[in-house]
Amino acid sequence: MSGVVTLTPAPVLDRTYLVRSLAHGKVNRSYEVHEYMSGKGLNVARTLHVARVPVAGVLPIGRDDEHLLFRTPYPHILRIVPVLGRIRVNTAIVEDGGRTTNVNQSAIPISTADWQRVVDLTIEQLVETDADWMVVSGTHPFDSDTGEYLDMTQLFERTREAGVRVALDTSGVPLERLTRSGLVNLIKPNADELANLVGRNLHTVGDALEAGRELNALGVEVALVSLGADGALAITAEEAYWGAAVAPQLVNTTGAGDATLAGFLADSIADEPRPSGALPRLDLQHALATAVSWGALAVSLPTTLITSIADAPTPIVEIPDAKRELLETTHLVVG
Repeated sequence: MSGVVTLTPAPVLDRTYLVRSLAHGKVNRSYEVHEYMSGKGLNVARTLHVARVPVAGVLPIGRDDEHLLFRTPYPHILRIVPVLGRIRVNTAIVEDGGRTTNVNQSAIPISTADWQRVVDLTIEQLVETDADWMVVSGTHPFDSDTGEYLDMTQLFERTREAGVRVALDTSGVPLERLTRSGLVNLIKPNADELANLVGRNLHTVGDALEAGRELNALGVEVALVSLGADGALAITAEEAYWGAAVAPQLVNTTGAGDATLAGFLADSIADEPRPSGALPRLDLQHALATAVSWGALAVSLPTTLITSIADAPTPIVEIPDAKRELLETTHLVVG
């Protein structure tokens, strides 16, 4: 089986507090606390590892924080580049019923030289794992030498030259720029991010489908769109499917998108040798089924850690109903 390499440009120490309810401006008592290394790419890597997909998770980590690696699940799948600075901390407060309040620290800048080391290690891992996918997932830090977002161009070009697909899950300016770069095979926006990419609000499944096709025309092979309560879409220039799965319970929505992406990738890699330079065929329908199943499983768990996929709920995948109205209104970012 071929593998997947994930890159988390801005890893994080996640602290999750479980509370019965949250009283703003008051002292709150947590009945349970979880703390571990995290980040969107790392979440994807760990879930793939649990599913027995060969995976390596690349991440830059502050030299003063390497001790945290001994407190994170499956440290053997990690590939570390020590860099200057301390790891950022994200705090989630999860109430009974699933309402989640997040306070996320901004990404720590990375120097040009350190970023080059991250890029080189990622490319090495593509060869070592015989990867079909390279995933860049999560917040993009600034380059401390230039003041600009880290430049992904060399990484993406070298990945595609190696015959490996590029998957991107981020937001804001990096998502806007890289979606139009012609270097990305898959993006995983939510409904708001998709609306902002095309510059208009989405009201129906058909609106989302049309927006996804606009991204296909820009060179994005697959638009994997999370629609929250409205399920998900997988869209290519030739075909499209809608999928959903019912979660056993709603506990914590943080990390559901990472599980969704992991599920799609797990069913989008070659299980037998392929000709050099040839990309494996995508079974869009089957990949989306696994994606929504794992995403539904994720929201039933208190943290982003998935330890087994055995109880993932049964998915429904069908041709999209273009006229179906979306339950959740999208919001454009102005300015």
